[in-house]
Amino acid sequence: MQIMIPEFRFMYSTPDGNLEILDSTGLKNTVPVTRDESLSSEVNHITYINYMESIRTFLLEHLKEFHGLVLEKSQTTAEIRSIDLVAEKRGADYFPASVRVRTLKDEIWFAVNVAMTERGLSRIWQDYELLKSLGSKGENKFLPEVFFINTLQDKSASMVGSPIRMFLAEWFRGYHEFHIANSVKNNQSVFSFWDTDNGYTEFSELVALQLIEKVSYVLGYFFNLDTFQEIYPWHHAAGDFIAKLAPFPDVKLITVRQYESRVSFPDDSHENLNDALLIFLANLTIRARIDRIDGTGEFVWLRGQFVKSIFMGFLKSMMTKEQEKSGSYDFFKKFIKTLGTRTIEDWSQLFIQIIESYDQRAPDFEIIKENLVDHIFDVYQNCQDLMIENKIDIK
Repeated sequence: MQIMIPEFRFMYSTPDGNLEILDSTGLKNTVPVTRDESLSSEVNHITYINYMESIRTFLLEHLKEFHGLVLEKSQTTAEIRSIDLVAEKRGADYFPASVRVRTLKDEIWFAVNVAMTERGLSRIWQDYELLKSLGSKGENKFLPEVFFINTLQDKSASMVGSPIRMFLAEWFRGYHEFHIANSVKNNQSVFSFWDTDNGYTEFSELVALQLIEKVSYVLGYFFNLDTFQEIYPWHHAAGDFIAKLAPFPDVKLITVRQYESRVSFPDDSHENLNDALLIFLANLTIRARIDRIDGTGEFVWLRGQFVKSIFMGFLKSMMTKEQEKSGSYDFFKKFIKTLGTRTIEDWSQLFIQIIESYDQRAPDFEIIKENLVDHIFDVYQNCQDLMIENKIDIK
């Protein structure tokens, strides 16, 4: 069957959720390759017309496979009528575009993650492979499905005189970045939901507590109990997690940079898993409390209320994993007792060891150090308060 080449439009998404067509002037503008200020000195000669034409060529290089995906997602035999390529907000490593495909009956969205910086180019293949391998784990779909990636030999990778790599992935419609906002109301933090479809909105700390619990759940779920592999590093401020607010709060993880074990033990002991989990949990309680105001401003340390959400998400993920693996909660119950018997001195020693392993030159190190003493007490107090078996809903 001959596949007709669809009509393409080149567009960009504005912060208030509007779509604008890239006119002749806009197409000549230079693409901002990254939002990471540390890379702002990189010379960029790639214009929007270069960027858009490379994506168009990439899709046409895989037209048969892409057409099959559209038919699968639409569940019809309708032909592709047109495709809007929409430049979205740039990320730390990639400049993504949404691919909005119109058929006679519906509209299907995909994402193209485009790497144009040296750092992005060095990471994109690994990111693609990790999303591909981890995305099949578990009943819940926490990661986007990925479909195909270009190679350096493809025309789409060399149209602008320097390499461009990209891969096609699932687009989670209705999910957007969320960050703490530069405001406090009624002694509670206010959060911003970056709804690029309908415009940015604010939401309450109560909803944010649920989202952080789900973030903790996802990261805990991908902690491998046999190999101690985990998803790391990850960052709120980089937009690694996206959320939806209705009909209920939910999160997805759209970036996986590494999946490795960060701990090693001299011997094979049954205590190793307990120790590895304690280290993972302690790291998680720190990292999940750090954000930037509106995603790019100064670092913010989330209030103590969030520690309980972090604990609950992690522990619920442990229950899910043990239930999937053995059908029981035996190890989970033993681990709870381990948490309950740890003294504040135990936690202090553990956290001191952990921050000694951090890079002191990292931009968020100072805010961690400033809040560490109070954080240790928050963690200890939550362990004492939980009495987990009758406060966590075991289903």
